[in-house]
Amino acid sequence: MYRHLFSFILLILPNLGYSQQTWKELWHIDLDSTAIWDIDPIHQSIIYQNQNIQKRDAKGQIMLQESIKSLGNIQKIDAQNPLKIALFSEDQQSICFLDNALALQGECINLSELNISLAASMSASIQTDRIWVYDEPNSRIELITLRNGQDQQVQNVKGLLNMKSIVNMQEIDNRLFLFDEENQVAWFDQFGNFIDVATLTPNKPIYPIQDYFLIAEGKNIQTVDLNSQFVSFFFAGDALLDSKVLKMEVSGDRLYIQTEKHLYCYILQTN
Repeated sequence: MYRHLFSFILLILPNLGYSQQTWKELWHIDLDSTAIWDIDPIHQSIIYQNQNIQKRDAKGQIMLQESIKSLGNIQKIDAQNPLKIALFSEDQQSICFLDNALALQGECINLSELNISLAASMSASIQTDRIWVYDEPNSRIELITLRNGQDQQVQNVKGLLNMKSIVNMQEIDNRLFLFDEENQVAWFDQFGNFIDVATLTPNKPIYPIQDYFLIAEGKNIQTVDLNSQFVSFFFAGDALLDSKVLKMEVSGDRLYIQTEKHLYCYILQTN
């Protein structure tokens, strides 16, 4: 199942400008700045904070809420498969899966049993029954098949690409993106073959869309190319947001933005 359908935004991306498009707020909710969240392909949001997880519908209304204290602290949610929502605990070195009713699916995966020394991040994969894991001490990406524990590896990632400590990895639109602490981004195809690497402005929230990146500057978002050169304005949030952008995500024609106090959902409208 495809996590993000970019075709609509990609068609208009090269010509985006304040005069050519507007964003309409669909909803916003109170959200702690430390909350963890992700959006599934049908615009449902999965949100973790205070050891509780909730699912909200496309209108931002709560559908389900469950306590998951027994799973420990969660560092990442990956909801690209709404029937198998992945929860990653770096502290516990485990990955747990929830079904669409937020019920735990079987036993959590202990990553040490899969010969992972220390997982810094993970991502679900569009490939059936597979997950990506980044093993920090070994500087290695592993694509693990869950049903049999077999894997394929990309070795010495930091050495080959001169990257720093990896802080996130995410499969988006059939590409695997690897992000380091200085906003270097490397990407690979769905089989782990290296495609390219880019160095973007440090300490700014970023989000990839094919051969472009969204980069946040305060309350505003710009589009830049692979050389970090300005391409177009994307979102003007000075009059819309309560504080600066901490995280953003695109799903179809919707833009999700986390600030210090809220999670916003906007839909793109063209004139």
